[in-house]
Amino acid sequence: MMKSASDRLRPVPAKLPTEGQVLAVVESIVLRPVSDGQDMAAATLAKSGLLAISIPAIFGGADISNVVVAEAISRLSTWNMRTAELFVHHLIALELLRTSGTTEQRRAVYSRVALGEVFHFSAGPTVPPMARLVRSGLSFMVEPAPSMPPPRGTDWHVLIATAAGMGEVAFILSFEDAQPSDGDVSPTAPPVSPDNVLVLGLDALSLAALMQAFLRGAICRGAIDAELGKYDIGDTSASAIEFELLDAIVLKVASIIDGIQVDEPTLDLAQTERLCEALQTACLRCTDEVTPPQ
Repeated sequence: MMKSASDRLRPVPAKLPTEGQVLAVVESIVLRPVSDGQDMAAATLAKSGLLAISIPAIFGGADISNVVVAEAISRLSTWNMRTAELFVHHLIALELLRTSGTTEQRRAVYSRVALGEVFHFSAGPTVPPMARLVRSGLSFMVEPAPSMPPPRGTDWHVLIATAAGMGEVAFILSFEDAQPSDGDVSPTAPPVSPDNVLVLGLDALSLAALMQAFLRGAICRGAIDAELGKYDIGDTSASAIEFELLDAIVLKVASIIDGIQVDEPTLDLAQTERLCEALQTACLRCTDEVTPPQ
């Protein structure tokens, strides 16, 4: 299952079993000279071992707390935004798949992540699925074919669709399969193996939406923290209050997501929507307040 078209060989990244090791790796990255480019961002993440930090413990992962995940995202965003964004999309994809599909399907996903492969969830978690998977022999065909390819450096493209008898599903394409063919007037998609079609878990899209808002909040926190230090405007009461409020909400949501991932309770959809809105509002207020001098 999940054999990439290229399945290229590369060194297996070291495991990061403790939160201290995760933060140490992040610090070692942000001390490097910045080199832009999507391929660089993917290579940095693939070699670091960071891609696997959210693998659940029952699948052999460290299941690092989301407080540490947020700190990693915040620090990376101050170093290179492309790297932080690619990591965010990867973590949203894993959250979507955490409760989806069968145990063996999830195990296959995590085995690729442990090898340093990047997943990318390209559709907004709150957008209703538009594509359909239609049976074609032993495989599925996507109708209509995905129109937006994943960014360079991505190994696996995760998308949402509906399938007869299955309801809402996530389907996974390799990066090569997700690319439009040269000269194609309209996009086409290759057949999708049933192994790469995962029935969405209960509230999987809502969990992915919460993870997205949380990680966006962590990026915002890192960017604002850097601005406060860079321009020495952190002594104003308004900017300090807005930043501390954002930080407190990010930490609260990290704790809530930790509890959901461990205990898998019934999701409070109203609370999830409130938290997403609170994070988005806090980011906007913080950004408006912390304005670099002209």
